[in-house]
Amino acid sequence: MDITFSNKESIKLAGKNATIVINPVAETKADLYLFTNPEAFQGDFKAFYGPGEYEVLGSMVDGIEITPENTCYSVVIDDMHVTYAINMAETFSDDQLDRMEGVDILVISVEGDKSELMNKIITQVEPRILVPIIQNEAELAKIKSEFGKDVEPTDKFKIVKKDLPTDTQQLVILK
Repeated sequence: MDITFSNKESIKLAGKNATIVINPVAETKADLYLFTNPEAFQGDFKAFYGPGEYEVLGSMVDGIEITPENTCYSVVIDDMHVTYAINMAETFSDDQLDRMEGVDILVISVEGDKSELMNKIITQVEPRILVPIIQNEAELAKIKSEFGKDVEPTDKFKIVKKDLPTDTQQLVILK
């Protein structure tokens, strides 16, 4: 699977059988489009927004309501479990955590004073790979120092299930 950013909150998951784009702001070729906020959906294409379970080309998607205006997506693509959570105001409930059990990759927004909340969510979810959505250089420096890793940003992250880390948590910075 390849993971790339399209813009500040749009991510593309390109697997063997399906390509899923979350929060697209421009036309991007994909099999499925997901929106975290139903008001952001505009256009005439195959898209889902809001809570519910969806399947497209062998990829399973679970939309988990965070608030009426914010849906977290838990996607199983190429046998890897990716959770996409942005604009979080609090940690996940037990029910929400149960629905996303076994997260391999967590994509989460990091916004200034919310870094303490982000750290609590990372501890809750325990992903093998963390992909923070970073808005500026100050946030990038902060996340690197918190993880004690000097990770260089990359345009695309390629991963296959057998290469998922088992002993440590990997930090991936997309640009």
